Amino acid sequence: LRNNLGKPAPPLNVIVSARGNISLDLPVFQSGEVPVLIVTTPAGEQRIRAQHLPASVQLSSVPGAGSLSARAILEAVSHAQQSEIILVEGGPQLMGDFFAEKYLDELFLTLAPQIAGRDGNSERPGLVTGKRFAPEHPLWGTLIGVKRSESHLFLRYAFK
Repeated sequence: LRNNLGKPAPPLNVIVSARGNISLDLPVFQSGEVPVLIVTTPAGEQRIRAQHLPASVQLSSVPGAGSLSARAILEAVSHAQQSEIILVEGGPQLMGDFFAEKYLDELFLTLAPQIAGRDGNSERPGLVTGKRFAPEHPLWGTLIGVKRSESHLFLRYAFK
């Protein structure tokens, strides 16, 4: 249908998991509607291959143990599919790696009027975990766009 409408193929969905703790029963893997690349470590690859790998899912094992660098992830993506734009929607560890390695050009933040707080008894991570930038090496973005919907602000920052 996308082809008949003159639309490009669905974008590659990349799932990053160093440990490989992924259920391949999830719809993103089983539907076959979108191409999927899982980027993991050799240990993660073993866990994933113990399951049935659907035909629409590619698996890329990045050498090394432990965490995956932003550079290694982007190299795995570029081997699977050339892309001009890559959208990173990651957790705080992954975002920290992409910031630390300076592989993020823009950041989209949503500011919502809900106050959550932290009490020290349960972990509620922020945008970045595992990396510290300020005060020694703060990262400053430049505000390049603001949109509003009801009480939410959608902020767009550029990073050099």
